[in-house]
Amino acid sequence: MSAPMISYCVSRTCYKKYGIRLLAKYPCWHRNVKFKNTWIARDRESSYAPGQLFDYLKWRLTLSSVGSCRRFHCRVVSRVNADGSNETASNTLREQNQDSKGKTEKTKHGATYDIPTPPGQKKDTTRPLPSVYSSEFVEAAWYDWWVEQGYFKPDTKIKPGEERFVMCLPPPNVTGTLHLGHALTCSIQDAIARWYRMKGRSVLWIPGCDHAGIATQVVVEKRLARERNITRHDIGRELFVKEVWKWKQEKEDSILEQVKKLGSSLDWSRSCFTMDEKLSSAVTEAFVHLHDEGLIFRSKRMVNWCCHLKSAISDIEIEQVSLEGPTKVKLPGYEEEVEMGVITTFSYPVVGSDEVIAVSTTRPETMLGDTAVAVHPDDPRYTHLHGVQVWNPLANRSFPVVCDTYVDQTFGTGAVKITPAHDPNDTEIGQRHNLLSINVIDDEGKMENVPEKYCGMKRFHAREAVIQDLKDQGLYRDTKSHSMVLPFCSRSKDVIEPRLKDQWFLNCKEMAEQAIQSVKTGNLKLIPASADKSWFHWLTDCQDWCLSRQIWWGHRVPAYFITISNQPSAEGVWFSGRTAEEARNKAAINLGVSADLLYLQQDDDVLDTWFSSALFPFSSLGWPTQTTDLERFYPTSLLETGSDIMFFWVARMVMLGYKLTGQLPFTEVLLHGTLRDAHGRKMSKSLGNVIDPMDVIHGISLQELQQQVKQSNLDPSEVTKAQEGQAKDYPQGIQACGTDGLRFGLCSIDYSAQAVNLDMGHIDSKRRMCNKIWQGFHFFQANLEPDFKPAVNFKSDVMVTNLMDRWILSRLSHMVVSCDRYFTDYKLHGVTDCLQTFWISDFCDIYLESVKPLFREDNSRADTAKQVMWYSIETFLRALSPLMPYLTEELYQRLPTATDRPESVCISHYPSVEEVSFQHEKLEEAVTIVKLLKNVILSVQIRYGIKSKTLPVMIQVTDEDLLETLSEGSLLTTLLTLSRAGSVNFLSTGQSPPKGSLSLTPSPQVQVFLMLKGIIDPKKEIKRLENKLKRLEKTMKNKLKRKKDSADFIKLQEEKDSYIKEIAAMKKYEMEQTE
Repeated sequence: MSAPMISYCVSRTCYKKYGIRLLAKYPCWHRNVKFKNTWIARDRESSYAPGQLFDYLKWRLTLSSVGSCRRFHCRVVSRVNADGSNETASNTLREQNQDSKGKTEKTKHGATYDIPTPPGQKKDTTRPLPSVYSSEFVEAAWYDWWVEQGYFKPDTKIKPGEERFVMCLPPPNVTGTLHLGHALTCSIQDAIARWYRMKGRSVLWIPGCDHAGIATQVVVEKRLARERNITRHDIGRELFVKEVWKWKQEKEDSILEQVKKLGSSLDWSRSCFTMDEKLSSAVTEAFVHLHDEGLIFRSKRMVNWCCHLKSAISDIEIEQVSLEGPTKVKLPGYEEEVEMGVITTFSYPVVGSDEVIAVSTTRPETMLGDTAVAVHPDDPRYTHLHGVQVWNPLANRSFPVVCDTYVDQTFGTGAVKITPAHDPNDTEIGQRHNLLSINVIDDEGKMENVPEKYCGMKRFHAREAVIQDLKDQGLYRDTKSHSMVLPFCSRSKDVIEPRLKDQWFLNCKEMAEQAIQSVKTGNLKLIPASADKSWFHWLTDCQDWCLSRQIWWGHRVPAYFITISNQPSAEGVWFSGRTAEEARNKAAINLGVSADLLYLQQDDDVLDTWFSSALFPFSSLGWPTQTTDLERFYPTSLLETGSDIMFFWVARMVMLGYKLTGQLPFTEVLLHGTLRDAHGRKMSKSLGNVIDPMDVIHGISLQELQQQVKQSNLDPSEVTKAQEGQAKDYPQGIQACGTDGLRFGLCSIDYSAQAVNLDMGHIDSKRRMCNKIWQGFHFFQANLEPDFKPAVNFKSDVMVTNLMDRWILSRLSHMVVSCDRYFTDYKLHGVTDCLQTFWISDFCDIYLESVKPLFREDNSRADTAKQVMWYSIETFLRALSPLMPYLTEELYQRLPTATDRPESVCISHYPSVEEVSFQHEKLEEAVTIVKLLKNVILSVQIRYGIKSKTLPVMIQVTDEDLLETLSEGSLLTTLLTLSRAGSVNFLSTGQSPPKGSLSLTPSPQVQVFLMLKGIIDPKKEIKRLENKLKRLEKTMKNKLKRKKDSADFIKLQEEKDSYIKEIAAMKKYEMEQTE
């Protein structure tokens, strides 16, 4: 009788939560599992969800099985030994090395580092490397050690002539967790910061978090509604603000931990929050200074109003949604959907006449606040109506017909209703014609200052009532489909209502002109240069900035409404102050009364989040206090951020920085495009395409992704939509790529474009590159003697004569030169391309293959090759370090060294052009020919199924110098090794090739002859190729008749040309066979 089957949950989540001992003691309690045979499961190992810890090789002689548990579909392992006894979970989950002190766990991603290492202590690298790359193993322990060693802090002592590099991390909002857009920013900035640090600069990279006024208030309000079924008004301002501070404490730690997990080399001793005391005092100082100077003022202006939030919002918080026609829209506060995308036409009766004048509008409810009808002065249809009065029967008042050139005669009826209080264009017309401005929609989106019938109605309910009343009075004409762009609040999803409100504004005109001139004079450099046009567009005729927000979370406006207690009829006056007492004293002096007679009430509004963010480059360094940090590190060097906030943040930092400190806050601005998904869609939680970078690093199953959506703040209707999107885009979940793979993948994208599409397959390919680096290093280690010592001075101590050794050093030089150039220009995709090309195409695919035979026999060249390999790897790791800090540190620590060197690769010197000067262009050209020959020979062997090392090859070279180089022993041996040819010989110029050979021309200077006689039947091959050509031509004819300029057609045409050439070569070969 066999032993009972026991199931153990070994998911990453459960393992970390319960630990190895609990899992060993208790079986998986999630649910009964359905088992699959081990041998089948082994073949499908790549499809398993992240976190599996099953060791097939160890258990290949036992009866085992795998299944799924209910907890986010994590993996379950169950097994019975061949003798029927159960093996404990501790043995199941852990593989012991021969040395019992070296412990690793086998997971889907390979081993995990399991040697006890206190945080901040250096990782133990004395144990052998696992055979397979594992991001979990590689990335363990290093970050805490870097921080503990102080590698991320600038030099404490100021050196004469010190070159510094200072940068601020755009502070992420404390609204939740990071997304891949944040990861892109962190990856780009960290690569640049690490590069400058390795170049010898004193680097300061400042971290922080933003309070994100509206965004954070919204998520906390949603949580209160979901968990306690209350609103902020139920608990009051003071208690609500406390709730937001609780949220901040919860989220800030997790956000900063995510930033750390990304490997960001920030100086954490200078971390700050935009509502810290230091930064808050800077906000107060800036406001009071600008108010005293008259640049900040209070005025009734048109603002973007969100009725659901009951606050003005900034342009960046508005989503412009295009509607092609009638569209039902779900809005907060309405049970039914509201129809948008239509235009209604109705008539106003002309006073004292039977005539009417028709107007068209997409917002019929605002006709209750109309105070004029405007027509173009040159429109002959309305010449006789200039200046007459029309009657509004629903509002019971009359108003004039005015003439204004703003009116488009071709739109609608050519007559426009004017509502100065609810449309920015109408406001300007109203000001030009001294029209009344009647606010008919209140803060909550309900009707006010209207006849009693409509008073208190929600605005879109009033729309229906107005249309019905117009119909009843015979003034309604029609409602038609109308394409339009509708503004929505990105936070509440409510339709924006333009409203006239008393708000605080900042006059930006003079500051904007200074910002324009800073770019024109070259004092401020925008990268890419194409951003200059947008910069000038935004800042020319820059409008006043609305600073106030009607919410509770944020920096409260340091302004006080002051009245005189013994003069109740006197109007109140606004004064600002760093404290209430300062404001009181200002008012007393200005009003000429005793301070004791003044009554103060601070404004309830808070400041726009972008105001405090605009101060960040200098407020984070202590401004307005003249601190040591401010003196040493301001102005900063570079700002890197998304191009979508160039005006909302970058321009405002420049304006306020120059105004308040007299200096530009930075001298360069590097902009990256907006990150979108593989389909080019904007990242949106409702689409299910917002990805937590931690899920890319650790991997996540589809079930876990969907569980995250279910637990989010999304409405139930949006949850279903998001989960459907996830199932379509990530049917197998997301493969664990590790931090290095994610960083390298993000930096390898050309982020200078306006929009950056990201395919997760691209990131996964960089994980595979990590494995390629790992395997190449493993090969190097495996072929070193225990007593190997690298040369102290490679250039002087190692005599390199072999052409392949000289070639890889030349390619190394090319890599260093290119990386230095691309880093200087901040073109990180160029850096990643150079690094990947060197390691994979040059070092692994060519050089390592060429030296493998040396280590299988006693060869005197092997010692030199090992020195060359060591030098190439050590240089490559330093060059790669800014982009892959974890992997390079792990391997750098395991490189043998002959002299003292920096303790960490991240503080070593970045390879310089002078240091690695081995370029040999002629030799590189020759090896390029070797590659082409290898590709041609291999492709023919694969196509015709020719066995390795059997195909004779003849080569004819017309260039004598090239022939001499290719004939050299090491290059010829390399070609034989790489191409797997039976033999390679050279024909002299003019010498006829042997009969029965297939002729191919991989290069104008080189012709290759492959001895296929007796190996293939040319007639069959010609027929096969002609059939392929016919099928291709049929495809081109049927599918691409009208798309001859498309990329697909061009690609097929190239394929067709290739077949034609191949058929011609085979026919020539056939003719030679018969002669």
